[in-house]
Amino acid sequence: MKNLGKDIVKKKMNKNKSGQALVEFVLILPIILMILFIVIDLANVFYNKNKLESTTDTIVSYIESGESSKLNKFIKDEDVTYTSTSGAGEYVITVKKDVVLSTPFADMFFDNPYTIKTKRVVLYE
Repeated sequence: MKNLGKDIVKKKMNKNKSGQALVEFVLILPIILMILFIVIDLANVFYNKNKLESTTDTIVSYIESGESSKLNKFIKDEDVTYTSTSGAGEYVITVKKDVVLSTPFADMFFDNPYTIKTKRVVLYE
């Protein structure tokens, strides 16, 4: 008879644990989703940074060749802004692009949209 009472208590305890796991999962789910969104946003920023590096190389080649009509069309298509300054024997080209972050509450930690930029120094004689 004593064993019968223990079995009933064990069955009730096992049923309660499955509900507890569900509650714990529901509590931790927003944190897991936030981490996932942050990882996706960081990957997006790194991808756009790499693409901006390539875009900067193309802009430099258009400037060096003097093809301003192609340069203007390319800048419009890529949705970037660039500035160039010239100094003693060199000119500096800075290219900027805004990347919109999709993580909720990301603007508490980062600027949204997040601005990435690259810079090239081209020497001339």
